[in-house]
Amino acid sequence: MALRIAYANLLTASGVVVSSSADATGYPASNLTNAARWKKWRSATGTGDQWVKFDLGSNKTFTVLAAISAKLHAGGTLKAQANATDVWTSPTVNDTLTVPSPDFSGVLADWIASQSLRWIRFYFTNVGAVSDYVQLGAVFAGTYLEPANTIEQGFTVTRVDPSIQRRATGGQRSALVLPKYHEVTGRLRPVVASARDDIRTMFEAVGDASPVILAVDPTVPGLTFYGALDGPLQAQHQNPSLSLWAFPLAFREDVP
Repeated sequence: MALRIAYANLLTASGVVVSSSADATGYPASNLTNAARWKKWRSATGTGDQWVKFDLGSNKTFTVLAAISAKLHAGGTLKAQANATDVWTSPTVNDTLTVPSPDFSGVLADWIASQSLRWIRFYFTNVGAVSDYVQLGAVFAGTYLEPANTIEQGFTVTRVDPSIQRRATGGQRSALVLPKYHEVTGRLRPVVASARDDIRTMFEAVGDASPVILAVDPTVPGLTFYGALDGPLQAQHQNPSLSLWAFPLAFREDVP
């Protein structure tokens, strides 16, 4: 497996200008400049194709585009697009995002060859076939880190249910149901010093607060998550003669 961590989201950076085909009341396109996946954009209409568009201000480099917590319809598609100009007749990137079934994480990631472009758009087609709104919870454009030696055996993906269970003295049970989320824990295999510094650079950019996209296996959509690294970065020196370094990794998924 080739673990990937996409970081430094260009679409939530200061100065990015976002617009849309139409905004529903209370769900403006500007919500998507916030990294929280519950700050949703929603279309104001269920007819015609719908889109959200981002002007980065200048060409920026990225290797992944992603839509998080998207709502689209049977018969409709969602395209991740990018272009040098605000003319979308034939964009440089024009990829249809595939929704897996079952969809465990709500992350639709498009891993692409490195691009340096100014404009990014998420484009919903065939909305009128169902005549209902479409929606995005968060969006992402950035570069990814792929450590050369991937991950050690025992890497764990845990589904957490934080719901609160209550039992009365008579045995009756009730629950406060809360959203489920994933936790990922494990260790990256030992890497050489240059790769160690790449990992440290990534952590300097995001810390344990800024969301990243973590793909335990990029070929399996259900193992791609949106959330934050959980805890400090620990570099463990493994082999003094070869100067190899391993990294424990902890990640917690954001909930909608």
